[in-house]
Amino acid sequence: MAKGSSLLRLLMVISSVFACLYTAGRLWQDAEMWSLLVKMSEQHVEQVMMRFLFDAHSCRDQEKKLAELEMELSATKNQGFGSMIELSGNASTGFGGKLLAVVGIMTSFGTRSRRESIRKTWPEGSASKKLEDGKGVVIRFVIGRSANRGDMSDCRVDLESTETNDFLILNNHVEGDDSLPMKTKLFFSRAAESWDAHFYVKVDDDVFVDIDKLGTMLASHLKKPRVYVGCMKSGEVVSDANAQWYEPEWWRFGEEKSQYYRHASGQLYGLSRALALYISSNSASLREYRNEDVSVGGWMLGLDMELVDDRSLCCSLPVTGGICTTPTW
Repeated sequence: MAKGSSLLRLLMVISSVFACLYTAGRLWQDAEMWSLLVKMSEQHVEQVMMRFLFDAHSCRDQEKKLAELEMELSATKNQGFGSMIELSGNASTGFGGKLLAVVGIMTSFGTRSRRESIRKTWPEGSASKKLEDGKGVVIRFVIGRSANRGDMSDCRVDLESTETNDFLILNNHVEGDDSLPMKTKLFFSRAAESWDAHFYVKVDDDVFVDIDKLGTMLASHLKKPRVYVGCMKSGEVVSDANAQWYEPEWWRFGEEKSQYYRHASGQLYGLSRALALYISSNSASLREYRNEDVSVGGWMLGLDMELVDDRSLCCSLPVTGGICTTPTW
């Protein structure tokens, strides 16, 4: 009986030892797990703190940049219209680190032969880097996209653009007979945002322009902060819906047979940078009339700018020393 009791006590002691060892092992594992969790938590907190400090630093940088832009905007408004947009203009042109002019020739899908003829009239024969560096003038044919995006019309323009590198393609504009006012607005906006130039010139693709004479004329206005230069005209507002130059908004100009305000003929005219930036900044709120030249004249009407009537820009008139001519196509 005593021997049985001793064996039982021995078994209980052994069980207790195993229980203690098991408990100790579990406690050690839990401690290791807890240590690992603490380490991971500390790393996560460190990452969060680093991200917070990085965001705070970025926020301070953004606030600093915003303050600088606000100062530039304030300074620009004191000088003219629109926002200050500093771009990488060509500093070797000799015009204060800016280009003299960006010339946008409004063209369409079916007029490649006109474009080829116009290219032959350029001093360098192409809208090359040499022309930009030598004369401070960038020339681009301006065109939108087909209503059937990606069709053969778009493909032909893309191919021609690859060959000549002289297109400004407005991907967000659909070419159409009644879309020239919008296209012109997009040109001035896009050109002013893409090139830092003194002037932005709109030209139709049915005229030839003497680039040397154009440059000389524009350079004579460099000291003027806000210039709208062209062959200025006026005329009767057409209220007859069957007439060629019908203006659906004719009633805004007064009674029937009212006169348009003075504006530049649409074949060739130029705006100084401040005015192009004004169009870019206020594009959404500028009304478009049926005719593009009337539209631009209307945008300029209420601004403090100099309107220059230069008869050498009257392309359809036989002017001695004229800058542009209208060929017989």
